[in-house]
Amino acid sequence: MKRTSLVDVAVEKLKEYITIHQFENGDKLPSEKLLIEKLGVSRTVVREAVSRLQQSGLIEVKSGSGMYITEKDKHLSMLFESHMKVHGFKIKELLEVRKIIELGAIRLIIEGKLNVDSQKLKDINKKYYDSINQADQLALYDSIFHETIILFTKNQTLISMSKVIKEYFSKNQFNKVVVQEDIEKSFYEHGKIIEAIESLNLILAHEIMNNHLSRVFEWIEDLERKS
Repeated sequence: MKRTSLVDVAVEKLKEYITIHQFENGDKLPSEKLLIEKLGVSRTVVREAVSRLQQSGLIEVKSGSGMYITEKDKHLSMLFESHMKVHGFKIKELLEVRKIIELGAIRLIIEGKLNVDSQKLKDINKKYYDSINQADQLALYDSIFHETIILFTKNQTLISMSKVIKEYFSKNQFNKVVVQEDIEKSFYEHGKIIEAIESLNLILAHEIMNNHLSRVFEWIEDLERKS
């Protein structure tokens, strides 16, 4: 096996190790000697693997101190990208995961009667509509609206997963809706989602969000087929 292949394997094993052990931002990684034992590769391979993760922004190497996690959400994103490389990308599956996350967030909020700043959501939705002629701003405020709902759950695992999904959609510009009719409908649905959350109506909130996401997902799938 070539060294490059060994390094690739070591990088993936190191990513898995970081994820499985739930390292947080600022946490120190095991020593180089321990990593050599855990990964079952040579010192040279470990150093090259660490160098790659350092370049990607996941790890910081401090001289005389050791290796530290610099971005706690980065490893989820990297594992996701690794999965895509191995198993291929399926837009339908990714959309289903996003729907599960968003519907789950609403359930946590309503069933837990969590504190939600409805006015903040309304302000974001207004900014969304006011950006009707600016595709980039529309995508931004639509993303912020959905992300804010998830943030209200205060569930860090759900929030981290959401960020990974959001990152992929942003990279591929799948969240840019350009038809005015769709924009107006999304604005209306956003408002109804807020009202359903305010009234703690889980069934209605799920119904509106499900319809809202299904329509957007149909548009994204159509866009992906044409690309």
